[in-house]
Amino acid sequence: MSKAAQLGNGSAFGAAATARSSRRDVIGHAIGDGDTPAAAVTDLPVTQISENPDNPRNHLRNLDDTVASVREVGIILPIVVATTEAYLHDRPDRTDDLDDGAHYVVVDGHRRLEAARRVGLATIPVRVDNARVSTDESLLEAAFIANYHRDDMTELEEAHALQQLVTYYGSQTKAARRLGIPQNTISSKLSLLKLSPELQKDLVTGERTVEHVRNLGKLSPADQKKKADERAATAGHRKAIRQTPETQGPAGPPADDTAAPGQLSRRDNPGTTPPEQDRSPRSQTTTVPEPRANEDASPEGDQTADRRPTKPFPYDSGLDAAHLLIHKMTPEEFNTMLDVLNKHRDRQTIA
Repeated sequence: MSKAAQLGNGSAFGAAATARSSRRDVIGHAIGDGDTPAAAVTDLPVTQISENPDNPRNHLRNLDDTVASVREVGIILPIVVATTEAYLHDRPDRTDDLDDGAHYVVVDGHRRLEAARRVGLATIPVRVDNARVSTDESLLEAAFIANYHRDDMTELEEAHALQQLVTYYGSQTKAARRLGIPQNTISSKLSLLKLSPELQKDLVTGERTVEHVRNLGKLSPADQKKKADERAATAGHRKAIRQTPETQGPAGPPADDTAAPGQLSRRDNPGTTPPEQDRSPRSQTTTVPEPRANEDASPEGDQTADRRPTKPFPYDSGLDAAHLLIHKMTPEEFNTMLDVLNKHRDRQTIA
């Protein structure tokens, strides 16, 4: 049930809310969308704003594009901060974790704040929202959602943040409902925390990918390593086969959908039959790799024959492109594609 449905149907709110998913309600609450009351934007000195010790991200990476954007056009979207008093109200033991002299703590906008510092901006536009730090749950949720939808965390950082949220919510099911993430996805990500220290280290250093170690948490450390090695070997073998020149055919669909030499495929020329002069003995006896030698054929026909069996990639059909690419992918590439598509779907949901 969406947040709108839980609050009831007001004359203005209800009409707009019916089109919003529960995911969008959560994200709107966490990042401050147009329907969420927010404080006015003001400018604060960057020296008065501390990093958030509870941010799920352990360190900031790949800031070059953000820094370049800030240097070019400045900060467009204000960051969200809370006062240090509000942050420390229920966390007096975190005083030493805040930057010296800070009067505010960033809740959403860590990358923009760091980019502003690197560019040398003296001030940055902010919204002050102390409600974001009223509980550990709301603070961690806001930080997690901002990072998950705007910049990639490492797999282990994401798993640790999810584990904290699952603990707060009491179950994976409740966390999935609150965050709008499938429960089996949460379970799969949390399984990384049950990996042996050796495999977790390999994951951090890039020696292994998440596809090598996914869902191995229930196995013993020895069996985890054995299974991960098997997956890595299989992926490497398939990749080597695909990169071998002898096994690389011209770009295009599977062989059974390729037109015969000297003919247009049905997709290149749908619903038509080659004219009688194109069926001359000369064209029928032409052998591969020589092109069709048909003196009566038009120049356009000759150009098409010269291209065979290469077939244009179906850029105008996402579904056809997906079917074609699936046959070319290793399991590792397929899982990576799914992650990309899922995150794209998530962003479309809140667009």
